[in-house]
Amino acid sequence: MKSREAVSAPPGADRVHGLRRWWLDLSLRGKGLIVVAVPLIALMALSGANLGLQQDESAQRTVSLNARAQVAAAGQVLADAVNAETGVRGYAATRDPLFLAPYTLALTRIAADRTTLRKTSDTEGLGRQQRAADATTGTVLAQLAQLRSAASRGSSVQNLIPLMEDEKTTMDRLRLQAARLANAPAALVAVEHSKLTTLQGRTVLLDIAGLALGLLTGLAGVAFVTSGIARRLGAVAENARRLGEGQPLEPAIYATDEIGRMTQSHFRAEALLARRTAELIAARDAAMRASQAKNTFLSSTSHELRTPLNAILGFAQLLGLSELGEEDSDGVTRILAAGRHLLALINELIDIARIESGDLGMSLEPVLVRPVIEETCRLMAPIAAERSIQIISDGVHPALAVFADRQRLAQVLVNLISNAVKYNHKDGTITVSCAEEGTGQVSIIVSDTGPGLAPDDLERIFVPFERLGAERTAVEGTGIGLPLARALTEAMKGQLTASSVLGQGAAFTVSLRAPGLIPIPAPSPEPRSPAVGPHAPAGAGLSILSIDDNPANLEVMARYLRGRPGARLLSVASGRAGLECAIRDVPDVILLDLHLPDLQGDQVLNELKADPATAGISVIVLSADASRGVIHRLLAAGAFAYLTKPIELAELGDLLDTCAAARAQQQPATLTASA
Repeated sequence: MKSREAVSAPPGADRVHGLRRWWLDLSLRGKGLIVVAVPLIALMALSGANLGLQQDESAQRTVSLNARAQVAAAGQVLADAVNAETGVRGYAATRDPLFLAPYTLALTRIAADRTTLRKTSDTEGLGRQQRAADATTGTVLAQLAQLRSAASRGSSVQNLIPLMEDEKTTMDRLRLQAARLANAPAALVAVEHSKLTTLQGRTVLLDIAGLALGLLTGLAGVAFVTSGIARRLGAVAENARRLGEGQPLEPAIYATDEIGRMTQSHFRAEALLARRTAELIAARDAAMRASQAKNTFLSSTSHELRTPLNAILGFAQLLGLSELGEEDSDGVTRILAAGRHLLALINELIDIARIESGDLGMSLEPVLVRPVIEETCRLMAPIAAERSIQIISDGVHPALAVFADRQRLAQVLVNLISNAVKYNHKDGTITVSCAEEGTGQVSIIVSDTGPGLAPDDLERIFVPFERLGAERTAVEGTGIGLPLARALTEAMKGQLTASSVLGQGAAFTVSLRAPGLIPIPAPSPEPRSPAVGPHAPAGAGLSILSIDDNPANLEVMARYLRGRPGARLLSVASGRAGLECAIRDVPDVILLDLHLPDLQGDQVLNELKADPATAGISVIVLSADASRGVIHRLLAAGAFAYLTKPIELAELGDLLDTCAAARAQQQPATLTASA
C-alpha cells in the first residue's frame, strides 16, 4: 500500500520538489536532448569564442604590418587611401562593382608605396611618425574593408552610416599623420605585440576552460542518465520481476514521464492481480461449495434411491426363499431382475456424475492385464452361455501391464463384454485380445460377431441413453454402459474408441499407458479354511442387534432371520438407543445403518469401539451410501464389513455364518468384507 500511494501521489505523499521534480517529470526524449545538447552547446560556444579571439589576433597583426608599411610612403598611402575610400563609398552608395576599381588599384599599389615610405622614414629618422601613419593607413583600409563587406551583405544605409563616420574620422587622422609623419610606429608595434600576447593567453585559457566544461557536462550527463533513467529502469525491471513472481512491489517515486507511467502500470497490474486473485479464490471457494453440495446431493440421491430398493429386493429375496408356485416364482425372479437392473442404472448414473465432478477416486498403478481379462471373462461366461455365445481370450502376454485402477478397468471390460453379449448373434463369439502399440501404450480390444454399426452411429453410441433404436426391441439396456466405460477410460488417462464393419461385427478398443513388462508375482498358497463344523443356517445361535430407523428394512431382517435356530434379533430405531442396548445386552453382531435420526452411524461405531464393553462386537454397516471414501473410512474405523443397500441376503448370510463360526470356536471374527 505504501508504494502504491507513492505512485498515485496523494496529497502530502510526494516529497520531491524543485529541479528534481522537473527532471523526473521530463519525458525521456527531453532528457536525452538535454544530455546531448548541453555538451554540444558548450562546445559550440567555446569554438565560437576561440574563433573570435583568432580573428582579433589576426586583425591586430594586420594593423601592425600596415603601420610599418605606411612609414615608407605616407603620401602615396594617403592618396591610395583616398582613392580606396572614394571607391568603397561609391560602391556602398550604388552597390555597383565598377566603383571598386580605385579601391582595387589602391590595394595593388599601397604595398610598394608603404615600403618606400618606410625606407624613407628610416633614412630620415622619421620612423616613429611613419609607423603612426602606417597604422592609421591600416586602420583606414580595415574600416574600408568592413564597410565594403557590410555593403556586400546588403546592409542598409542606416547600418552603414556608423561605419562611414568611423572611417572618415580615421581618414582625417591619417591626413594629419601623413602631413607630419608623427607618431612613430614603434610604440604602436609594441602595443600590438602586447595585445597579441594577451589574446594568445586568453586563447589558452579558453581552451582549458573548454576541456573542463566538456568534462563537467559529460559527467553531468552521465549522472542525469544514471539517476534519471538507468537507476529507475533498474527499479522498474525489479518490480516487473517481483510482479511476475507474485511478490509485493518496491516503493517508487511518483513521476509522469514514460518510466513513471510504466511504474504506475505495474502498480495497477498489481492491484488488478490482487483483485483477480481474490475473485479466483472466491470462485474456487464457490466451486468447492458447489462440489460439496453436489457430493451431498449424490450421497442423498444414492440413499433415497437405494433405501426403497432395499425393501423391494429384500422382500423379493424373502419370497424367493419361500415355497412358491411356478408362476409366483417367475414373478419374483422378474422383480429381482428389474430391481437389480434399476440398481445397476443408479450405480452407473452416480459414477458418471462423480466423474464429471472430479470426485471419482482412482488409484492409477501398474496392473497386469491378463488376470483382469481372465476374471472378467469368467464373470461374464454364464451370461454369454445363456445365448450360446463363446468368449475367447486371445493369448495375452502374462507380464503385460497398464497404468489403471484395477477395479475400474474390470468395470470397463464388464460393460464392453456385456454390450457385446446383448448385441451379438446367437452362437456368436466375443474375442478379448491385447496388443502393444508402439512404446508406452497397450490396447485391449473387445470384438464381437454381431450385426455391426453404421459409420454415422460410431459416436452416437457414446451419448448417454442413446440406444440407436434398440429400446424398441427385446434387448435390455439403458444406454449408459458405453458412455460410462468411455468416461472411466478417460479418467484413467486413456481412450476408448469403436470401429465396425456393418454386418460383420464391432470392436471396442481401450488404449492405456503402459509401464512395459513387469515381473509376475508368484502365486500365493490357498489359505486353509478353518474347520467350522457342519454348515448352519445364517445367524444360527447369534444375538443380533439391528440399529435402523426404516421399518421395511427391519421387517426384511426379521423375516430373514425367522426360523434360524437360536437366533435372536433386537431392533432399535435410533443411534442413542442402539448404544444403550449394546451396552446392556452385548450382542454378538450389530447391523448398523449410517443415516439415523439422532446420531450418524460413524459416531455410533466410534463410541462402540471406544467402550471396552462393546469394542469386541462385530459391526456390519448397512447403508445406501456407496461412496468408496465412506466405505474405506468406516472399515478403517473398525467395522467388520460394509454392505451397500439394497442388501444381498445371501451375502449377509455368509457374513453371519462367519460370525457364528468364530463365536462357536470362541474366536473373534477377523474377516473384513466390503461391498
